[in-house]
Amino acid sequence: MKTKRALSILFLPAIAMSAQAILPKTETSCHWMRITDVERTDSSTRIGVRLQHHPHYWVMVDSVKSLIASEDPTRRYRLTGTENIDLNKKIRMPETGYHEGVLIFEKVPADVKIVDLAGTDENADEIITYGIRLDEPYTSTRPDMISLSEIIGDGKKGAVEWTGLDPKRYADLDFYDKDGMTHIRGRITDYSPKYGVSTYSVRTKDDFTNVEKVNVGNINPDGTFEIDFPLAYPQFDYFQLGNINRDLFLIPGDTLSIVTCMAQTIDPKQGYVPEHWGFEGTSSDGPVINMLVDSLYNRYDLNSMYKKFKVKQTDSMKSDIFRQNEKLAALLDSVLADMHGFIGNLPVSDFVKDVLTVSAIGQIYGQTEENQLTFRLTKGAAYKRDADGNMVAKEPELLDDVTLLKPWMNHKDLIYNNPLLLSHGWVLPNRWKFNSQFHPSVQAAEGMEEVPGSGGYQVYQEAENLSEMYSRALEGLDSIGLGNCFVSQFVRTSAAIDNLNKDNEPSSEKLKRHNRLASQVIRHNDYDRLNEILMAELNDYAGKVMIAENRSAGSQDNGMSIPDTEEGKVLSRIIEPYKGNLLYLDFWGIGCGPCRVGMKNQKPLLEKLANRPFRALYIADSDHMDACKEWLEKEGIKGEHLFISQDDWKRLTGLFNFSAIPFGVLIGRDGKILKTHYDLQEADPLLKEALEE
Repeated sequence: MKTKRALSILFLPAIAMSAQAILPKTETSCHWMRITDVERTDSSTRIGVRLQHHPHYWVMVDSVKSLIASEDPTRRYRLTGTENIDLNKKIRMPETGYHEGVLIFEKVPADVKIVDLAGTDENADEIITYGIRLDEPYTSTRPDMISLSEIIGDGKKGAVEWTGLDPKRYADLDFYDKDGMTHIRGRITDYSPKYGVSTYSVRTKDDFTNVEKVNVGNINPDGTFEIDFPLAYPQFDYFQLGNINRDLFLIPGDTLSIVTCMAQTIDPKQGYVPEHWGFEGTSSDGPVINMLVDSLYNRYDLNSMYKKFKVKQTDSMKSDIFRQNEKLAALLDSVLADMHGFIGNLPVSDFVKDVLTVSAIGQIYGQTEENQLTFRLTKGAAYKRDADGNMVAKEPELLDDVTLLKPWMNHKDLIYNNPLLLSHGWVLPNRWKFNSQFHPSVQAAEGMEEVPGSGGYQVYQEAENLSEMYSRALEGLDSIGLGNCFVSQFVRTSAAIDNLNKDNEPSSEKLKRHNRLASQVIRHNDYDRLNEILMAELNDYAGKVMIAENRSAGSQDNGMSIPDTEEGKVLSRIIEPYKGNLLYLDFWGIGCGPCRVGMKNQKPLLEKLANRPFRALYIADSDHMDACKEWLEKEGIKGEHLFISQDDWKRLTGLFNFSAIPFGVLIGRDGKILKTHYDLQEADPLLKEALEE
């Protein structure tokens, strides 16, 4: 069953029950079906349930269900009937997202105090809810969490007048520290290991160095968790714990203390949400921003940007983008005009107010970047068949940047000269690096120019005249009114660093070219801190060159050993049955189009390697195993098909540091990791060499 997930603060409403019924205490709660009451009668045991899903989505209650005595699984009490629930039929949710009914079971004897609710398939019992205390009522207590009223009172006491966000305050990038650390701790008030969730993850990104990290932590048996990890600058990062998904604002050197629960309810607009979510401890900037940003987004309805302002893939996309752009710019005008009255007098730091401002800017302006991306993907360069059936390149359509950017010029400094806007998240920096306004700056930093006559495709060759390339890039920025703004300098610096990080074979000869490219970037940067960051990365690369050239050819160690960590143990357990083979690990999912295409394209190669010491291990999350198996059988995909738990998936994403699929790994016959981000290709020299070892 496919679901959409979101997060909000919502509590289960009071439930009306008969005089004999109780709301029972349970050890776990099923996300799509909540128990609302239990009633023992002389002839049956009645379990009141609330089915829940997104409005107009559906759930299905199978006809075969039973109650199992927790302490003696041989004692089972079968389902005999229902009220207001049709078995084996899709039950669509109304606008509320809830549908209530009753499951009627055989009478459970009085000596049985605790039961599990199970659904049965052909092979095994699937426990839906563990530990239903038939005679023990549930008592709800709200965890002690920080409230906004405790922090800001009436919003006036102790207030310091805020003059608004001034990007110049952040011009020296003093918020950036590559070696910074942040700390998260938390507790899950209703946690049980029986939920099958023992890990959580936080995805971070340093957009200056293009280093992404998936930080994985373990949940203790008592529901507490704690983790430290590197964080280069304050930013919104993606937090995932079971079905809980949320963007958290994290600050280097700060501690964020989370309080949440596994039990979920339905918000008609957002879907599944925890019954409670919040923060405890001190009222530092971190929790204050996390709480206020929800109020901010709700006040201006900023969570629905894509739904309200997306462009459709039609012939009129270009004019639609310009119309939506005008509306987005007008919305930003009105929000910024109102925000001073909304947050200006709150007794919180100027930094909190500045972050809230860039959050609003990022949400609104970010949608025009998304619309541009949709246009490029739809109207960009592509192949089409000519009259003779031959595939020929189609020239791309282009947007008029002057017209596109005109509505944003009133807030040029807040958008294009505002380093703090990077704290909004990785999406904006990613879009800047690839859109038409700043892509020439990226090319200049990489020393690559487009091959003439390539039909608009990104086909590049090494440039001979770097100064000329920079002149063209800067002239282009001047012509559309942006000039040599912070964003242009940021994308050039980041592109130069990315060039260094992608170089897997450092050498003195390559170092000369990197030095030449870096000198051009530095020459055109007005932000000194950007130059310091670039030089630090260049020094790191020089160190790699020394290591590489001092290593004798005969003593070179091919591959990295699997670490002796929880993450490494998961990998070792998975590959142990295939010991002695060269292994290609492909992490995929049924909802990933490129994953499916890649697997189909690899079929001929797998047939050629069938008699060689080689195995392809296709690894997917077990949540969608049935759909995966159906597709694999239909397409005749060979190889080893493994389905792993969410916990094991998280641990492997942390080990290999990936957050997007498809993702490939090559592991040698000796069990060492040869390469990550690996693309299986027959002509790859590494594949041929590893097969012969």
